[in-house]
Amino acid sequence: MDAAEERPTLQETLNLLHQASRTTAKQRTVKVSSIVDVICRYASEDGLDQDALRDIVQLASVKTLLDQTTITTLIKNLYPSQKVPGDVVVTIVGALGQGKGKPSPGTQDSLVKWLIAIHEVVEDLSVLSRLYGVLFGMLDMISIRLELSRGLGNEPALQGLLRVYKDYYPDIILGSTSTSRKSFAPRPDAEWQARIVAIQEASVTEDDSNVDGQNGFKVLRRRLRGSKGSAIPDVHTYHATESSATLEGIDSVDDFVERLDRIEPPGQLIALLVDPLLQKYVDLKPSPITAGRLGNWLATCLEEQFEEHRRGTGNEQYLSEILDGLLRYAQYMKSLHPTVLAFLREYLPIWDGQHDLDSLLGLVSYVPIEVFEDAHTTYLSSVERALAPHGITAYAKLVDFYTDLLQHQMTQTASGPADQRDTQQEVLSDLIEHVATLFTSALVSIPPGSSTTLTSSILSFYELLSTSSKPHIIPIHLPPMHLVYLLSQDASPTTLARICGIIGSYKLAFDAHPKPVKTYYPAEVTDAFNWCLRDMYNLVWVSRGLLVQDKKSKGLYCDTILRGTLNEYLRRVDRGYTIGAAFTLSYNAWLASLSAAAWRAVEKREVGKAGEQNVTRYHDGLVTEKSLEVLKSKGGVDVDWEGANGYKVMVLQWLTERGLGGIRDLMFATVINLKGTA
Repeated sequence: MDAAEERPTLQETLNLLHQASRTTAKQRTVKVSSIVDVICRYASEDGLDQDALRDIVQLASVKTLLDQTTITTLIKNLYPSQKVPGDVVVTIVGALGQGKGKPSPGTQDSLVKWLIAIHEVVEDLSVLSRLYGVLFGMLDMISIRLELSRGLGNEPALQGLLRVYKDYYPDIILGSTSTSRKSFAPRPDAEWQARIVAIQEASVTEDDSNVDGQNGFKVLRRRLRGSKGSAIPDVHTYHATESSATLEGIDSVDDFVERLDRIEPPGQLIALLVDPLLQKYVDLKPSPITAGRLGNWLATCLEEQFEEHRRGTGNEQYLSEILDGLLRYAQYMKSLHPTVLAFLREYLPIWDGQHDLDSLLGLVSYVPIEVFEDAHTTYLSSVERALAPHGITAYAKLVDFYTDLLQHQMTQTASGPADQRDTQQEVLSDLIEHVATLFTSALVSIPPGSSTTLTSSILSFYELLSTSSKPHIIPIHLPPMHLVYLLSQDASPTTLARICGIIGSYKLAFDAHPKPVKTYYPAEVTDAFNWCLRDMYNLVWVSRGLLVQDKKSKGLYCDTILRGTLNEYLRRVDRGYTIGAAFTLSYNAWLASLSAAAWRAVEKREVGKAGEQNVTRYHDGLVTEKSLEVLKSKGGVDVDWEGANGYKVMVLQWLTERGLGGIRDLMFATVINLKGTA
């Protein structure tokens, strides 16, 4: 095929193969070898989906006009990209034996070897056990057994099967069988095995999503057994009886519920680290034996991993898979196994802060905390020390970790017993105080604006905290006001909007709190918050930015002399400029261009309402209360400065529509004539 030509689709090629299978070699217009080449390329590169796999197997399972070389080549390239459907197995078993329409013995041999190679990725393994009687029935007469044994000699697959039967039923299998090492069918060659493993692992994400789509009521098949680097096995049950059930045979929630009491535990329970169905089974049917098996495996494995890592001889890929599995299990159980806690205590002090970063931080976020200082000494300080040398990116990771830890601790506090609530609330308070100091230190230790990721992570922490309080259960915890003021001066409209949104959420939390609030919180807490509200109101909404007022506002801690000097400088630049107005919607350095765009949209809309012929003047420059009055008097549109339909509210709505809704949320929660309006 010319390289410039477009390769035909797999379905088109399969159609050509079917035509060739019904046509003699002399009558064919397309060479079968070229058709097979295209199919094999598709199979080797991406694997064959269930429909394509079914199509080829059905063709190979009957006698056709295709030659033996073609059929053998096709079977050797049957790389499934998905689980192999049970009907494909049935088709192959149905093709075995003698009969007019059966494929050749060579084809049957190839199909059986293929089944052996892919049985780990069969969709329903029980289909093989149900067909066992059919396979055994092919040896139903003594004369046939003797004839096969004597006539075929050292046929590997047959001799291997006969040896198994002879071991268990010597009175049934007559005569001697070969004992050479070739008596068992050879494993697939290494190249074939590597190819199918790569294809199956490439589709593992799709398999995961399929499990989720079935609500996790089907065992997860991630790879072929024996593939390299497989630290955690798939689910396999080895001792099932006729009266028991297996997890492999479950394919729906109804199946699971109906058979729960009859399910035989799989051979290696550690598969629950990655298999959602086994997790459910162990959770719903706990037992001392199950707990002991799991604990023994984890203790042995993690101790070995720790010692190997300490000596510098560890297998990083193996450890990574174990840690990923432990995190999945922790996310399901919402807690850590005691053996994992013991491992973290020993491993974190020697951790480099880089390998398995996400998995380890995820695990530590589930650490149970009774006394924060103890948890910090045992676990958290090691995490902080490990991440500290790795720069700003690591700081952001640390903040995200503390956000996860906060989420888990709040869940524990809300769902825990009432008699432990005081202790849990104290843990929350200590945790929040610690991270506030940590966050402030991180922000002031780096150049301003040098890490939007770190700033965003800090804002995410307080967005969670500001919306999570529950009266009498999870108290309102405010960020330090100097941290709020530091973030409000960040050179980003997004940061300004988000910090405003956080303060707005706190305002709503206080409004919803049982009254009087001051009986629940000390005066320094409520006073500090009220001063912060007034500072943000002065900064953005009215022209009193950085104004210090006794027992009313802190002016973002701006020194009075400095504010006066800045004001004098601005007045010299332009008599209309003042420091008080410099941070409002129209003048704010980070919002001015957005506010101007909002005004253009507002003006265009108002012109449309009034009619262009009735508008003789358009606004020019920054919008102020005075400029709007002048505009109206000289033939421009009539727009108020304040009020529910005024310019400032219109700008807030315009910003909200573009993802900067925090400023609107704060003002609508604070400004008296806006509270309660949409």
